[in-house]
Amino acid sequence: MNSLRLRKNTTPIILVMVLVLFILPASAISALDDSGMTISLDAPPSRIVSLAPSNTEILATLGLLDRVVGVTDVCNYPPEVNNINRIGGYSAISIEKVSAARPDLVVASDITPQATVDRLRNLGLTVMVVSPRDIDDMMRDIRMVGAMTGTEGNAEELVLLLSHRIADIGRCSQGKNRPTVAHVVWHDPLYVSGNDTLQNDVIFHAGGENVFSDRNGWSTVPLEEFLLKNPDIIIVSGGGGMDSSEKDVILEVFMTSPQYASLSAVKNHRVYAVDADIISRPAPRIVDATEQVARLLHPECFSDAAVPHEDTPAIPVTTPGFCAGGCILILSFAFILLQRRSP
Repeated sequence: MNSLRLRKNTTPIILVMVLVLFILPASAISALDDSGMTISLDAPPSRIVSLAPSNTEILATLGLLDRVVGVTDVCNYPPEVNNINRIGGYSAISIEKVSAARPDLVVASDITPQATVDRLRNLGLTVMVVSPRDIDDMMRDIRMVGAMTGTEGNAEELVLLLSHRIADIGRCSQGKNRPTVAHVVWHDPLYVSGNDTLQNDVIFHAGGENVFSDRNGWSTVPLEEFLLKNPDIIIVSGGGGMDSSEKDVILEVFMTSPQYASLSAVKNHRVYAVDADIISRPAPRIVDATEQVARLLHPECFSDAAVPHEDTPAIPVTTPGFCAGGCILILSFAFILLQRRSP
């Protein structure tokens, strides 16, 4: 009789110990961010602040906008971000506004000033730097964000989708001549994308050859050098760029200025504008940009819709709170109740 009572009394204690030993440590999350820092959280964040448009787009595509409580002034996609509190610009982040948002996680980028990152961390905030340099890095960082937010399954699904689209684009242009391409960020002075840039990676995957791959990163080039390079195709950042207007300023300059009239791309009407936001942000829509550039470089490849256009969708996400740990906890309580009811 005493042994039976003892077994009933100790069962809840044992179950609680099991929960403490196995469930609670499993909820801790850690990852090595793009700055080389190990970032840790006790549980998936419910309040997130994004310090870069690209990171906001990654969060949105994973279906996490309902947890985002702060974005920068330049975050503009998807349209739903317009309803989220603003915390400043790229280099003018308001520490006070970020702190007031009470975030569990702040997602910064390589453009975020290091002093800002340090100040936020000194306030006790968890700051994760997400700064992919190319498409492969972006895939890796989607997985990292998924791991840190408890949306690993959604991240894996998104990476699989994007990887398949990139592979389809590559197969479509495989075996074809690679035209030389210049990507122009601005026209006065001429500012182009060299190697080790996101745009260089886009050109490569789209089946082209960056005519300025001999330059490191983004670089200004003299007009004479640009004319000598004489690229087959010129891709310019669409929109007003550094101008406040909404017209394609750079495209208009190339097609109307006499100094560019001798270029093959101009004479053959192969100067194209691609939305600056899509082609400059290391976010899921960079695959849309890659497909768009591939269609411009190899239109014959897409005449039969071999690679159908498919905008990057947001993946609906379920609340991560009801997980394996929650199931075990419920089952444990049920077991305790049964033990208490047994004679």
